Amino acid sequence: MKNRKSLLFWGELPPTVYHGISISNQRILSALESGFNIYKVQDNTSFGGIIWSLFSFIISLSKLVYFSCKKVNIYYLNLPMSYLGLWKVYLSVLFVKFFSPKSKVVAHLHRGDFLSFIESPRNKKLFIRFVNRADIVLALSNTAKQELINSGLICKGKVEVLHNTVSINTNKTDIIKSFSSDFTKSNFYCLCNYIPTKRIHHLVEIANEIPLPSVLFNGAPSSDSYMQRLGALNKHSICHFNGVVNGAEKERLLRESKALVLPSLNEGMPLVILESLAQATPVICYDIGFISDYLGDDYPGLVKELTDNALKEKILWLDSLPDDEYVAFRKLSFNLFWDHFEIDKINRSVSTLFNRL
Repeated sequence: MKNRKSLLFWGELPPTVYHGISISNQRILSALESGFNIYKVQDNTSFGGIIWSLFSFIISLSKLVYFSCKKVNIYYLNLPMSYLGLWKVYLSVLFVKFFSPKSKVVAHLHRGDFLSFIESPRNKKLFIRFVNRADIVLALSNTAKQELINSGLICKGKVEVLHNTVSINTNKTDIIKSFSSDFTKSNFYCLCNYIPTKRIHHLVEIANEIPLPSVLFNGAPSSDSYMQRLGALNKHSICHFNGVVNGAEKERLLRESKALVLPSLNEGMPLVILESLAQATPVICYDIGFISDYLGDDYPGLVKELTDNALKEKILWLDSLPDDEYVAFRKLSFNLFWDHFEIDKINRSVSTLFNRL
């Protein structure tokens, strides 16, 4: 419609790419569809080698120029924390602003490693150049916002907090009914791609050391060699490695699990945490990134000491909880999501923020 504002988006989207950021991109665009004319340009530069990435980037720029000639009101994109990635989005902003000079640039920072990123002088210099062209930088939490402001690289008025959320298909009433289920023989669960930096191998070692009755894994493998490594560590055949799972099946697996366990030490705010809370399944994870901003500093499943032994002790603690205390933990997790991060509530914030620009 001609009387509506127009929004140009460039980034990754499902089903071409399926991870937390692409899912968030899709949800935000869906929340804005009723109020904006939206033009989408998918970013395919992460696929293939250098030549393909360069070719894909040129194709993306040509599409961005085409839509920019329509004089878009908002250019929305993700803000990467890599030098080449930041150059890529910086160049895209220059092109869009040249053809649509009045457009507002909204950059969404999903990662939790901003402070370590700007430790490099070249990264810091490029970030300054980028934010000078940006109108708004969206942060995942209040802590992320303060990190940006306290860096002195961006003014306070340019930073807004936009909390993450997830779409839930299971009826809320059915989740509440699951409180009375018997979880004594339920599996611990890890929903995470099989990537060495996610430290899946550490959880496999811990599970076999305890030993736990059973731990289920779902995710996409990074390499055959890493999967072989996990298999070799699974000495008591406690861990069961499965592929990618989505939709209703993922929600069922989360809901029927005793707890979600994430062994990674490098996270911003994984969406799977919200997915687990929504299903009333407790989360055990390290207190890193912006996780405590969402869970609360006193959430029982937070592991404060960043060691394997501390993670192991937290798993043993949860596994030994009396039934009434465990059910209370499930109710606490459930209420945390539905009281603060329910999708309709967050989507209203999305609409309010973008309509204000």
